[in-house]
Amino acid sequence: MNCPVCLNPRTERQPFTGRDLLFETTDRTFGFSACSSCRSLFIDPVPAEEELAHFYPPRYWWSSSQGLLNKVESVYRRIALRDHVSFIVKASKTLAEQRSPVRLLDIGCGGATLLGALRKKGFEVLGFDPAPEAAAIANADYGVEVITGARLQDAKFSNASFDVVTLFHVMEHVPNPRDLLVEVRRILQVGGRVVLQVPNIESWQFRLCRMRWYGLDVPRHVINYSSQSMQQLLLDSGFRARRVCHFNFRDNAPALASSLFPSLDPVSRRIRSARSCGRESGLLSWTRHGLYLAAVAAAFPFALLESLAGSGATVMIEAEKA
Repeated sequence: MNCPVCLNPRTERQPFTGRDLLFETTDRTFGFSACSSCRSLFIDPVPAEEELAHFYPPRYWWSSSQGLLNKVESVYRRIALRDHVSFIVKASKTLAEQRSPVRLLDIGCGGATLLGALRKKGFEVLGFDPAPEAAAIANADYGVEVITGARLQDAKFSNASFDVVTLFHVMEHVPNPRDLLVEVRRILQVGGRVVLQVPNIESWQFRLCRMRWYGLDVPRHVINYSSQSMQQLLLDSGFRARRVCHFNFRDNAPALASSLFPSLDPVSRRIRSARSCGRESGLLSWTRHGLYLAAVAAAFPFALLESLAGSGATVMIEAEKA
């Protein structure tokens, strides 16, 4: 198939396959093709949209809940999100000088932890997410309004409705990324900013872990981007990249820890536990969280080093509507 990122017709079938290691929503194996032009990697053939929906377990997003452990985790997540908040605030600085408040839409917002933090910074925030359950949690936890729909186009926003649109770990889930960015450009003001983040297929972590890398998340991540392919996609879609960052406190080291010790990953543990109608004992849960935190801390120097070498586990980009 043609590359879904740069449309190059000459793609190469890869000798490896992948399966759902994290949530075990399907026992299927998936083939991959790679683009020699933009260096992206994608599932080939791409599953149909109806099938893709079945690969997302209930409560795929994170949300706060009762219990001391969950409260501690909530504090940690808010601290870890400071990188995202800082990046967005800097991207919005020029816009904030021209108009206030800056109106921001977060696509794939989940339980709206990020939007809650941004509203405290003075942003006028709105979320979009396919899951009605996530919208309900966002409203209950943070009082944030979230529009729901299968595609962004379903929201029917007016032209130039927003100053900033954010997409954190969204693009890798979308089979038709060009269509999404065309819609994002339409709803942005002239000179508006898009801020997005994706796993980096050219990271050291992928080279080390290969098909067990957490950033692949087969089959939910249908396209895996390089920094080059994402910047080219933005350019083709009418955006001009202004800033590229390869390190993120919330995502880079945890991705390596979850790749090496998948049984300790908090999200997959919670979902598997709910599926089996069981629940970890308090002591076991605290122990696993402690071990996971230790693994993240141990992974931090490697994550920082690969980022300094321009091969970080994630790529975060600020781009301006051209």
